[in-house]
Amino acid sequence: MSKTAPSSAAQLILFELEDRSQSHLIALYDLAPRFVFVSRDNDTKDKGEIVTKDSFIKSVRREFSFRGRNYRLTVQPARIDRPSAQRKDDRAPGAPPDLVEVEIFPSEREQVVEQVVRRLAMDRSRLSLTGENRDKVQMRFSLYEIQRELRAVNHTLSIQDIRESLTILARSRIIISTGPAPEPGKKSRGQNLLESTAFPVLAIRSRPDLVDEDGGVEETYLEFNPLVSAAIRDLEFKPISYAWLMKLKSPVSRWLYNRLSIECDSAEDEAKPVAISADEIIKNSGMNEWSRRRDTLRVVTAAVDALVDEGILDQADKEYTKVGKRIDAIDYLLTPSAKFLDQVRNGRRVQRTNIDALKAIVGNAMRPDGFVPVKTVDAADLRSKRNKRLSAAAQMAAQVSLPLNDE
Repeated sequence: MSKTAPSSAAQLILFELEDRSQSHLIALYDLAPRFVFVSRDNDTKDKGEIVTKDSFIKSVRREFSFRGRNYRLTVQPARIDRPSAQRKDDRAPGAPPDLVEVEIFPSEREQVVEQVVRRLAMDRSRLSLTGENRDKVQMRFSLYEIQRELRAVNHTLSIQDIRESLTILARSRIIISTGPAPEPGKKSRGQNLLESTAFPVLAIRSRPDLVDEDGGVEETYLEFNPLVSAAIRDLEFKPISYAWLMKLKSPVSRWLYNRLSIECDSAEDEAKPVAISADEIIKNSGMNEWSRRRDTLRVVTAAVDALVDEGILDQADKEYTKVGKRIDAIDYLLTPSAKFLDQVRNGRRVQRTNIDALKAIVGNAMRPDGFVPVKTVDAADLRSKRNKRLSAAAQMAAQVSLPLNDE
């Protein structure tokens, strides 16, 4: 009889972080404008764009740049059932409301829920491997855990809303391709980097043995998409501030924080200002444009200023381009704060420590072809050694940054 293949791997353990104020940034995936936000002057009264089963909603197609390369993004809406707007008086006594099939894009609510799921994924022994080749990353948790974590970061959602958000993330398809959009009548020469949903596999079931305020705990099982799984396998992730992400109220501010975390990753000692235009933020963040240009620019500026208010930036200088008296464009010069740069350096230290820890396991500097299985006893040893390395690296960094005493 063959033994069961190990369900854990060194990379899954290295994805863990005990500091709950941190989250992991998966650069390309987290910078892609995968969410559809509703602007104030949009007539849609609900989250995302919704139509009934008798209508058809077109996919959202966007272009964005990342590290000097151009990418194309297609977001296809999820199809879900929702209670109809039928009045209670029109239903038979005790009858549940009729359901109507709608199409909806993932929006800000889903963005926050996915971020919380990723934060929970960093808890000890939360992740495991599945699939015939043990190359798929899965996670188990309860809906109540999501709700409790949302409350902890001042985001309140009902269990029903959380369930629906996860369903939308599991059904809305994402396609990320390289290269600009092809010319009409010509084939694209790019290739698809991702054609999947945020959670390709999602199962939600009640556990009658446990009870919460809603009458039962929902045990949720999901699987991360191939781009996220590959990033975990290749250690292409690094810590950023989860606390900052959850404090920022605007999705544009959250995108800009992620962007700055990448832009400033090479900054060693001094805060070098980052130049970025309002149009670049609009295009690459996926934000909606208002009917009036000045309203769109006002929202972008508010998102930038929020980073100053939170201490992520020391300042944000603005240069205006006007057509007559009207502001037509804004260029920003963003100066990162010392606190933000410390966060960036910490992320770099953790990533380097993870890479060194994996090298010690495989015995060479070559990147493994797949996940490196570990036994339970070896997992405990790996956690212990990594924690010691991180502590030593943090102490060394603190000594380097200490000012010299005047003689």
